[in-house]
Amino acid sequence: MIGLVTAAVARELDTDLPLLGAALERAGTQFHFVDWHDASVDWSQYSLLVLRSTWDYHLRRNEFLQWLQRVSQLTRVCNSMEVVEWNSDKKYLGELSAAGVAVVPTQFVMSATEIQITKPAMDVVIKPSISAGSHDTFRYRDVAQEMTAVTAHIARIVESGATAMVQEYQHAIDGAGETGLVYLNGVFSHAFRKGAILQHRPDMSNGLYAAEDVGERIASGAEQETAVQVLRCVEEKFGAMPLYARVDLIPQNNGEPQLMELELVEPSFFLWASAGAADRAAQAIIAANR
Repeated sequence: MIGLVTAAVARELDTDLPLLGAALERAGTQFHFVDWHDASVDWSQYSLLVLRSTWDYHLRRNEFLQWLQRVSQLTRVCNSMEVVEWNSDKKYLGELSAAGVAVVPTQFVMSATEIQITKPAMDVVIKPSISAGSHDTFRYRDVAQEMTAVTAHIARIVESGATAMVQEYQHAIDGAGETGLVYLNGVFSHAFRKGAILQHRPDMSNGLYAAEDVGERIASGAEQETAVQVLRCVEEKFGAMPLYARVDLIPQNNGEPQLMELELVEPSFFLWASAGAADRAAQAIIAANR
């Protein structure tokens, strides 16, 4: 029996779950949708747990990691606790940058006095290193003129137990958007396009994540090369490819791709964006369960 792990607040919002469930049914595989925080669940009944939409984990990360450690002693979890713990704090971007991956330039700071303002009217995005769905993420179009708000924002982030990330806004995203590349057991499945969330004020009306403008996209050769470089770093660090990975890329000013985020915890796959993607995901999960 396979458990597809979600959260009560996310279950009805996860458009991948019904598609993935239908694909597993077509393959004759038994599975349950199950909430990670449901204390009544006997986790040992599952031969494999796959983290799918545990989208509140960043609001209670310590509790989530404790749960993950506990259930990992009872059954196999994908992705593994070691991968999740590393990937759930975006300070991993600094590690990947040091390994030679092109990453959106990021300052990790604990106070506003640490911000290096490199140009007049510097347009920046500030967000917590422990976050998901654009939670507590804001754009300051002239950081020097908005330092009072920036100082309060960073203090709030640090008080939450995270580090503040300061990234100069990448204006190429306004036209090109993001390219998300989904990999299953290290094999490319499909790509999708996501519009620039912070071009305007994001819509957080569902209370969990910013509303997204998502569509189909064919990944370029350069984007696939960058994604493979990222995943090779992960494989070298952990000794194996993760069951699933989503590599989110945006253009640099010269048009070359750069990594914005690597999603190894609970990424949406946007399975509807590519024919056969749900069946590919189901087969990858089935293979992991053997």
